[in-house]
Amino acid sequence: MLHSLILILPVFLILFLGVIIDIANILPKQTGSILGGYVLYIALPILLIRVLAGSSVDEILHGGFWAGVISAQLIIYVISYAGEFFISKRGHGNAASIAMACSCCNVAFIGLPVIMTLFPGNHEALVAAGIAVITPNAISIPCQIQMEYLTGKDGDDKIAKIVKAVLLNPLMVGTVVGFILCFSGVHIWQPLDKAAKMVGDTTAPCMLLALGLDLRKKVRVALSGNWKSGIPRFTIASVIKLVVNPIVAWYMLSLFGVSGIWLAVGVIQCGTATALVTYVISEIYGFISEEVAMIAVITNVLNLVTLTIIAGILQNAGVM
Repeated sequence: MLHSLILILPVFLILFLGVIIDIANILPKQTGSILGGYVLYIALPILLIRVLAGSSVDEILHGGFWAGVISAQLIIYVISYAGEFFISKRGHGNAASIAMACSCCNVAFIGLPVIMTLFPGNHEALVAAGIAVITPNAISIPCQIQMEYLTGKDGDDKIAKIVKAVLLNPLMVGTVVGFILCFSGVHIWQPLDKAAKMVGDTTAPCMLLALGLDLRKKVRVALSGNWKSGIPRFTIASVIKLVVNPIVAWYMLSLFGVSGIWLAVGVIQCGTATALVTYVISEIYGFISEEVAMIAVITNVLNLVTLTIIAGILQNAGVM
């Protein structure tokens, strides 16, 4: 467990550095957004293209991994949604927001840097992590469409815009381009490949700094609501996200015959904190965004501990 902590700790030290920089007001306030935009629109898509282009078709078409990671998130979503709707009786919109917070994993801003730290230079682990980056779309896209219907904003036209935005998402574009290069057998020109590697290597630190720089803002949003009355709900949601989700992922990945590095990467990615995009979606549609922000803050702060435990368990089980 100590070995796992030593491996994962640098990831969170960079994140906390971002928090300190924000508190000290060293950089302009918009730095976090600019860094996040750089990662989302440039560095991460380039990294995905390079990793996927250098992969084999068998690696990309690892059906068991796709099925295991996506089904784990869907199971958690359904369970959380049912609990909020049938037990707490909070309505479809609020249930969807909490279910998203419990199931959508922070696979890009936390998961990918952790995988790059735990498996330095391991191409297979990077491929698995790259595939996992786009899997939360299986949750977020249907959820956004449902919220469009619930709020009645522009009907089918708005839904079409959502689908178009998803298809033109930089991560989706990077993934598709990487798939095309892989399936066609086209190799990236060597000088271009070296340049892409240099850009891709900046992905992890910039991700973590961007997350740290914006985390305090999410804390302020989370504390703006009546958070004390929601402590039981936040606790349950955090346990589901950080504990139950990776357990379900381990079971589902094993059920689909996934083992070794692929199993470890899938479990770690599903064990990451709540994706911050869940707060953005909840805020846009007006469904308990303060509660979602609180769950996101709690899970991202606690993720150092939970991922260390997960990595230690995987090591002891001989998976890593």
